[in-house]
Amino acid sequence: MKKTFTLTAILFLFTLCFGQNTWSTVASFGGGERERAVSFVVGGRAYVGTGLDTANTCRKDFWEYDPGSNSWSQKADLPGSQRRDAIAFAIGNRGYVGTGINGFIAWTGSKKDDFYEYNPITNTWTAKDDWEGNFGGGIYYAAAFSTPFKGYLVCGKLGSSYYSNELWEYDPVADDWLKKANFPAGTRYGATAFSIAGKGYVGCGADEDYYRNDFYEYDPQTNIWTQIADFPGSPRFNAVGLEISGRGFVGLGTDGGYQKDFYEYNPITDTWMQKASIPGIERRSCVAFTIGNYGYAGTGKGPDGVKRSMYKYKPYFLAVPEDYSDTRLASTVSPNPMHQNTVIVFEMPINMESADLKVFNTNGVLVFEDNNSTDDKFNFYRNDLAAGMYLYEIQIKEQDGLSEYVTGKIYIQ
Repeated sequence: MKKTFTLTAILFLFTLCFGQNTWSTVASFGGGERERAVSFVVGGRAYVGTGLDTANTCRKDFWEYDPGSNSWSQKADLPGSQRRDAIAFAIGNRGYVGTGINGFIAWTGSKKDDFYEYNPITNTWTAKDDWEGNFGGGIYYAAAFSTPFKGYLVCGKLGSSYYSNELWEYDPVADDWLKKANFPAGTRYGATAFSIAGKGYVGCGADEDYYRNDFYEYDPQTNIWTQIADFPGSPRFNAVGLEISGRGFVGLGTDGGYQKDFYEYNPITDTWMQKASIPGIERRSCVAFTIGNYGYAGTGKGPDGVKRSMYKYKPYFLAVPEDYSDTRLASTVSPNPMHQNTVIVFEMPINMESADLKVFNTNGVLVFEDNNSTDDKFNFYRNDLAAGMYLYEIQIKEQDGLSEYVTGKIYIQ
């Protein structure tokens, strides 16, 4: 297990108010300069591949990013042909990649409908059921998101002047695609998507004539779309979207020029807030993903060419040390979501002396604490807390004076 001195946590508590909403540089993408690639996260590691290089050549290589060592390592290539503007998502402990187009120039390339599952344990890909739309003709520039049990492909480009408003659901157990309710705002391609608490969020992109900034929420339980507050930045295409601790984040992309701004969406209040812009130069067609409580964004194309640089985003600080994401202690919360109370059970080291629980809201404000427990569980009571997502941190103090950390999320209904 990874161990850190308690003094480190104290120093981070001191900087709590000053460490929010910041970007830092991490290791550049291992595959070199790349735009229009895809990414997914499995087991606390990110996987990035496909896309265009500096020679406008489509690629099929894949690379794994380890946040603990801040390093990239090459993995097995995606089967099938090289491609750009594909889709990717993760379901459970598997990654999924497919569709796209295999040429830089659209009318000389071949649109793809093939679809593959990646197993990071064996570093192998397995062909799955082809995407079933467009009469087998393939699609590119689609957006994608996933829930804990299903993946989704939405909108995209079917031909040179032929666009889609369709939503398709992929079931990994049945290995089958099912058409769902159409995206309500008409045809769209180059859109941005993310998911929060089992719901999908899709917006921006372009229709046949204009860039857009409208956004919509999709509920898989009811198969219903609901319009939410418009994205407050300029209407744009090929922006990034990701989720961190119950909030959505959208930024970068193109509105005719290149952008680097970044916005946070709160699904509880249906509001957007501008956050710190990504460092470096403006860019579009980037990859973005979430590991733990941090977001990552990078690669893409800027006004001076294709990029490989990557950045890490911290929306807030817990007291836990910077490198906590390499810690593998486990915890469970049941029930979650909760109404009035829940129980947090954590992995207890043999030499544990005591444990402290702290619960924060998504603005980093401490709302609850329970200290000096000698048990392997905490009872957390809602009291007068509002509905929403909260973050918990357990500091496990050991008899040798060192500490372990456990972090997670609690949803209050």
